[in-house]
Amino acid sequence: MEEKRLTPMRFQPEQVERKWGMVEYRIADLGYIDSVALDGWLGGNSISDIMQTYLERFTGEVPFENYGTQFPVMVKWLDIKGRTSLHVNPDDEAAEQRYDAFGKTALWYVAATGPDAKLYLGFKRDVTATEFYEKCLDGTVEELLNVIKPKVGEHYLVTPGMVHAAQDVRLLEVAESSELWFRLHAWGDTESELHLEEAFDLIDFKAYRMPRPSKGNPEAVMEKLAVTPQFTVNEIRLRDAVRVTDQGGSFRLYACVKGAGAVEVDGMDRLRFKEGDAVLVPAELKDFVLVPTDRDTLVLEALLEPRHEPDAYIDPSAEPFLKGEEYDGLSGDELPDPELS
Repeated sequence: MEEKRLTPMRFQPEQVERKWGMVEYRIADLGYIDSVALDGWLGGNSISDIMQTYLERFTGEVPFENYGTQFPVMVKWLDIKGRTSLHVNPDDEAAEQRYDAFGKTALWYVAATGPDAKLYLGFKRDVTATEFYEKCLDGTVEELLNVIKPKVGEHYLVTPGMVHAAQDVRLLEVAESSELWFRLHAWGDTESELHLEEAFDLIDFKAYRMPRPSKGNPEAVMEKLAVTPQFTVNEIRLRDAVRVTDQGGSFRLYACVKGAGAVEVDGMDRLRFKEGDAVLVPAELKDFVLVPTDRDTLVLEALLEPRHEPDAYIDPSAEPFLKGEEYDGLSGDELPDPELS
C-alpha cells in the first residue's frame, strides 16, 4: 500500500511569560516545550511523536544524520519590554560533554523596536575574566559591552561564547534546538540565580568584531542571512510566487515576518500563513510553491545543509567588519532552569 504523503503544517503557539516580556514558541522540540501540529492529517500530534514515527521523511537525511530523532531547529518570538539578563551560550562540544545536550547558536532578526531598544552583543574591547567578574558584581558591566541600537530588518548571529542581552525590542529567533544558556548578570534582580563563576570557561573575552548589518538588496527575491553548521537562514521577499523544487535533504521552515501567504502543493492544496506564523514543510515534499497573498510579504527560511567544516560560522553581512563601540554557562551538575530567564 502506498504511504500517505506528509503535508506542510503549522504548530500550536506556546507562550511563556518572563520578567522582561513574553516568549512565544512557534516550533520547538525541547521536552518541556513539545509543539503540537495544527494542520493536516497529523494535526494533534506533537513534533517529537512525528519525529519518532516518520524520521528522515519528516526532517530529511542531513538533519537525521546529525540529530537523529531530535528536531534540530526552533523558532520563537521574543517580545522584550524590559531588559533580559546577560547570558552566554555553550558550544555543542561543551554542552555534550557536560550535559549530554546541544549547545546553542541563534540568529536574531529585528522585527520591531521601541524607543529604548538595545542589543548587547559582545565586548567592545579585550577584557580579563577578573575585570568582567568585578564589574558584574558592582553593577557596571555595561561599560564593557558593545551596545547596538537595532533597526527593523537587521539580523545578528549570536554564537557560543558571546555574552548577550536585549531590551525593548521584538525579535524573531531561529536557533539550534536548545535552551541551554547561563546567566551572568541580572541588572540588580536578586531573585534570579547567576552562573557567573561556573560559566567563565565558556566566555569569549576578546573584543567582538561586529559585522556591519546587511542593508540587503531590495530588488532581490532571496538573500542568505547566515550559514552555520546548525542551520542556514535565508530572507525571502514574496512579491510573486516562488517555486521550491529541491530541498537538498532537509526540511524547510518558513517564519512569516510581514504580510501573508500560502504554501501550495500540486497546484491545489494550500496552507495559509500570516505574520507571526511558522510553517514546516517536511523533507519529502520536494516540489511546492510559496504564494504571497499580501503585498511585500517577507519570510525567513530555515534549513540544514551538509556540514563541511564543523566550526565554520559564515555571516554573509560580515564584510566589512566594524570594531564594536559599546557591548550589551555553566560547568556544574545541573542545567539552569529555563523558566528563570
